[in-house]
Amino acid sequence: MKTPKYSWIILLILVTSGMINQVDKIIIGLVSVPLMKELHLSPSQWGIVGSSFFWFFTFSSFIIGGMADSRNTKKMFTWISFIWLIVQFTTPFVSSLSLLVITRMVLGAGEGPAVAISTSIIGKWFPKHRHGIGFGAVLFGATIGPAIASPLLISLINGYGWRSAFIAMGIVGLMVLVLWLILGKESPKEIGSYAFDQEDKHSIISSNVSWRQFLPYLLSKNFIFIVLCAGCAYWLLSVQAVWFPAYFTEIQHFDGKMLKLAVSLPFLFAAICQIVFALLSDRLYRKTGDIRKARINVAGITMVLSAICLFLANAFNSSAISILFFILAPGFAIVILSLAPAILMEFFSPKNIGKAQGTYVALSSATSIIAPLLFGYLIQYAGTKAIGYSYGFQVTSLVMFVIGLLFWTIVRPANQSQTTIKPEEQVIV
Repeated sequence: MKTPKYSWIILLILVTSGMINQVDKIIIGLVSVPLMKELHLSPSQWGIVGSSFFWFFTFSSFIIGGMADSRNTKKMFTWISFIWLIVQFTTPFVSSLSLLVITRMVLGAGEGPAVAISTSIIGKWFPKHRHGIGFGAVLFGATIGPAIASPLLISLINGYGWRSAFIAMGIVGLMVLVLWLILGKESPKEIGSYAFDQEDKHSIISSNVSWRQFLPYLLSKNFIFIVLCAGCAYWLLSVQAVWFPAYFTEIQHFDGKMLKLAVSLPFLFAAICQIVFALLSDRLYRKTGDIRKARINVAGITMVLSAICLFLANAFNSSAISILFFILAPGFAIVILSLAPAILMEFFSPKNIGKAQGTYVALSSATSIIAPLLFGYLIQYAGTKAIGYSYGFQVTSLVMFVIGLLFWTIVRPANQSQTTIKPEEQVIV
């Protein structure tokens, strides 16, 4: 069964929305220095700002994300996109820590279900052997977006103040929402094509079940270690979004062009990793039909590499070498976030993927609540800010290394599904 051409239009819109989604997250890091000065915030208070985004993010991804199994995903995606717009246009008016925290909480609540809803949409529009590139493309948008937008937003912030960045992203988000309202469709059935969410034959649960029936599957060692490994990625990415710009400014003393490069290059490398490893994983899956060789090994190896790179970034005194490893670490870490949905799609049928994906995102992203707070505490109460950052990076790299190895070793499907891809399904993109 060939992938419908319209599937790529849907994917393109999801990729663009992913770009908006991630830039909305990282703006707060780009404005950290001027905003902390204007509101007179300490490092520990800024840690609360960074953490607050994920307070409702986890709950909404769990509750609303689970609804993607049975609700109209086009309407759901429309509503959460509308919430993103409201926050971008209201944030410029904040004048206190409490108001800033509220805007971050609302934005987190709106962005929490995005991954689960996107996963459900991709499950309807793409066959299984395209899931790697489908999820990878959405996360490619989430990484290339900041790589493109960061230098532009930094220039905008330097020229017109931090508020201009939120207004600019609000305008861009409005344009993408209008595009989705015009071109977005609920499933291929609307264009008279085959719905891929009917492909249930290799899943451990083939029918839509209640949360009570579904719970035991979420307590399996496979699901737990997928969550833990992805949690490491969310931990590092939240630190990257909240603290990297301040670290490059205050510790490395970068400004101007160097600051733009230091902030944007990690996202650019992460975008390259998304596509390269997604294509590699899909190729391995088409050749072997083996989820472990195609998805699990790739995700495990890249997580271990990320941990090593983060440790080396903190170990070298040379700014050039340190920045090189700071560029590599998030890129390798983020690979699990594109491959985990594909792994879950193998373990759970599309009729239950909303529950699985929503729970996975809620639990794994919960680490993003702790990471900014821990870094803020260490930076404020260590002997110096540099020592505080160093402690934070050391702890992060150690945890990532251990969890990456455990994930790589332990996650093993009970029954390998030897999927045969028909020649007519092997469409070259």
